[in-house]
Amino acid sequence: MSPPEHDPDEGSGESVGLPITLIVSPASGRLRVLPPVRFRGGREWVEAGQPVARVEHGGSTDDILAPMHGRMGGLLGREGQPVKAGQPVAWIERGGEPSS
Repeated sequence: MSPPEHDPDEGSGESVGLPITLIVSPASGRLRVLPPVRFRGGREWVEAGQPVARVEHGGSTDDILAPMHGRMGGLLGREGQPVKAGQPVAWIERGGEPSS
């Protein structure tokens, strides 16, 4: 059974009933991890719509965007690893950023 087609108008996050959101790949291809943009308190923080990784396929790329503001919890794949459309590739923890 193949994964469902990804609707580009839908968010790329999936709630799992915990205070985290899984970020899924919008397409099949090779995962490319983007460098962090902002650290505070020893943790990476992302904004909604910020690219956190990229998928390369057939000479083109699709950005994998953070669906919300939060703390980047971790990646679920490695640089260059093959991924499928809909596969979880990272997770974000909801919550406010610590004060400076």
